[in-house]
Amino acid sequence: MSGSVRTPGWDKQAVNGIAADQYGGLEAMFEAHGWKRGDRHFSQIAPTRVKETYGSVEGFVRAHENGRGGNAMLDPMAAFSSDPPQVFLKSLYGFTPESWGFLGYTKETTRDWFLRESKPGALVVIAGTANANDPRESLRVLGVQQQTHIVGTKWDFLAPERHAAERLDPDRSRRWYHALKAMRAWRIPDEDRPYVRDIFPETHNGGKNGTAIGSMGMRLQPSEAQALLGLNLFEVSVFGGNPVEVLMPGPATELLKPSRPGPVSQSGFMVREAEGPKHLYMLRLEGEEKHLLGYDPAGRWVVKVGFSVAPSVRCRAHNQTLPACAFEWKILRSTHDEGRMAFPSSKHALAGEGVMKAMLAREGRSLGGEFFLAGETAIIRAWRAGVEAAQAYKKA
Repeated sequence: MSGSVRTPGWDKQAVNGIAADQYGGLEAMFEAHGWKRGDRHFSQIAPTRVKETYGSVEGFVRAHENGRGGNAMLDPMAAFSSDPPQVFLKSLYGFTPESWGFLGYTKETTRDWFLRESKPGALVVIAGTANANDPRESLRVLGVQQQTHIVGTKWDFLAPERHAAERLDPDRSRRWYHALKAMRAWRIPDEDRPYVRDIFPETHNGGKNGTAIGSMGMRLQPSEAQALLGLNLFEVSVFGGNPVEVLMPGPATELLKPSRPGPVSQSGFMVREAEGPKHLYMLRLEGEEKHLLGYDPAGRWVVKVGFSVAPSVRCRAHNQTLPACAFEWKILRSTHDEGRMAFPSSKHALAGEGVMKAMLAREGRSLGGEFFLAGETAIIRAWRAGVEAAQAYKKA
């Protein structure tokens, strides 16, 4: 079905043909994608569902060129095995898929280049520009975004609360107008973000490709795409898509899994991290403690202690469970921020966490579980003792 000349009904024939050849029928194709038929026949509604997901029937056909198993829309890992890889690099001023749910281009021709070069479901690695909004993100790899070929404008895929600021800025209002809707996104924990030059040296090319990476994006070399799989990621929500309720860091090979069709997962907040090196951390709840506690904290702080491969992600996860309010968890201390190596295992970190809990309960007040009310001196003492206990831990 390739070529510029289309006979009447070609789109329905293409959809039905792929459904029969690669899925065993339309019903199985609907189930694989999590599509709803409603009160229509499968054959009647199939082209509509295809366009809603793939952007066009042409995009649907392209996504299935290497068979169902090579369709990155259903399995992001297929982007790495594609020849050439469906993994691209683009630099942005920041990475906020929760409110910026698209890949934007100032020129329509550059968006069209990406449409020609990629297939629906392609992965775009996002790097911070040299003058990123947050200097700590400058020239570092920030995350990964999975792309559809659904075409629109940035106003279609930008969170409403950001419209006013974009429209009031004469420069930003006309930029990144030509958009492609994003479907999923993953961040790299703050603790693990590599420099672009270190992980993608060929594409970076000593900085000579900076303009191309920023304006159009560039396809990563196969070895560079594979290097991405060595990073830790955690999935985040994309504006206009299903919310991600649990932020849990892990290896890219585990996180870049197919999304489950059907309703959003109703799993709870508490999920175990995989075993491996861990950092100790201590969070402080910033806000008017007396309004939370119902009594005067007398200068003491509400803190939480714990351990994680990525304290920044754990802090973000705790904030995600809070309603929009005047309270916010912030990292008070972490072994990563102190420049320490992660402890070899969760048992080492657990020993340190246990000492911190005991001291904070004794010198402050337990608020249940890992939460405490304590003064600054007690907090400092507990932190030092916890780090020492984790360092001194020996396996039996």
